[in-house]
Amino acid sequence: MIVIRRAIKEDLKNVYELEKKCFKDPYPEAVLLMLYHLYPELFFIAENTGEKKIVGYASGMVRADGFGHIISICVGEEYRRRGIGRKLMEVLESAMRVSFNVCNFRLEVRVSNESAIKLYESLGYKIVSRLKSYYLDGEDGYLMIKSTC
Repeated sequence: MIVIRRAIKEDLKNVYELEKKCFKDPYPEAVLLMLYHLYPELFFIAENTGEKKIVGYASGMVRADGFGHIISICVGEEYRRRGIGRKLMEVLESAMRVSFNVCNFRLEVRVSNESAIKLYESLGYKIVSRLKSYYLDGEDGYLMIKSTC
């Protein structure tokens, strides 16, 4: 059974291991720790309770301009296409709404990440600009925005 819950500090080592598997340019463990300390109420994990294994996570922050920023979301490859990413996004957005009264959301995504783009579009995000050479390897990204105001 997959359960979405708030992360605890002890989860971060496993989150970092998952981060390294999900991304070409993973966030350093120190960045994940910083995100957790800054916004613990906006750091969620998906856990396979039967295996006691973290299979996904999502983290966010609230920007000075009032936007809820989805900083990172990943789901382990063997657990994708099961609705876990969608649920993580919904829980994170809800937490931003409830805790910080956020109604505008943003995220960045690689232009090549078609499955993530489709997920975000299905959740109401729209591509608003192309970010040239946004990623360390030179790949462009898209800035995607969602407004529920």
